[in-house]
Amino acid sequence: MRQEALKAVFEIAKKNPKVIFVGSDLGVGTLNQMKEELPNQFFMEGISEQYLVGFVSGLAKEGFIPYVNTIANFFTRRAFEQIAMDTALHNLPVRFLASGGGMVYAPLGPTHTAIEDLGLMSLIPGMRIFSPVDANEMRSLINFSETDTSPWYIRFGKGGEPLCTPEFQLDPTKPKLFGDESGLLLIVSTGVITHQALATMDYLNKSKKISTCLIHIPEFSNLNFNLWRDKFINSNKVLVIEEHILQGGLFNQLLLELHRNHISSIKVKSLTLPKVYSHNYGNQTDHFEASNLSTNKLIKFVEDWDISDG
Repeated sequence: MRQEALKAVFEIAKKNPKVIFVGSDLGVGTLNQMKEELPNQFFMEGISEQYLVGFVSGLAKEGFIPYVNTIANFFTRRAFEQIAMDTALHNLPVRFLASGGGMVYAPLGPTHTAIEDLGLMSLIPGMRIFSPVDANEMRSLINFSETDTSPWYIRFGKGGEPLCTPEFQLDPTKPKLFGDESGLLLIVSTGVITHQALATMDYLNKSKKISTCLIHIPEFSNLNFNLWRDKFINSNKVLVIEEHILQGGLFNQLLLELHRNHISSIKVKSLTLPKVYSHNYGNQTDHFEASNLSTNKLIKFVEDWDISDG
């Protein structure tokens, strides 16, 4: 997904001289073609994220559209103040491309996991926050972002995820619906964990005859709840799954929408990452299993829940 994002930035930069790419100590060879063809629109900086955010904010203040890429937790933990004060306070069109959201970098330990990044970014006024599910949605979001005037934070996984959304998306920010639209069970998710949700939905629909619908939310900062409000109301049960801790995550966002719409949340449950620093140095899949977010654990959770009870 990262490669698709960088390729899309290069493509729009070739047409728009105001588009700038800035990386933070990325691997040798990253966007070499852009570096050679558009040397004035390509910068590779060192490991100094606070400086990096100030630098790209200055570029944006001068009329450029910077796309800046580093690991997610280095943005949100190290440069939170600079993102809030240098970028968002001035409503500058900086696009923070956050690699390795959630547990992607779990093998490197708790210093490299991004388990609270969506919640942190949602505290910043004016920040638009995205968590695409596949490369198609990622590319569409990059293209869609070119003319938006707000700051963006885009969280993505390690890449190689199966494609499940259309290749061409006029508005990639809108929720996407999968499965049985009249399903008794509604699953709500965002980002690459949606692939575990999709596998769960398919199994429940085909093997367990539990009619299930899934809604993937690409824009975390706007659930577009009115677009699927009726689906929520007509479902017997709703399960929210997310690669994030409970506090500040998707479940919290949904509860706020329900409160605003005077709708009961009694039929809603959630499965999230635990609010702990991970000291088990397994990979992302291992952590999904340990946190009940793997497909087999999600299926077991639903099987133990009385979906027919509305």
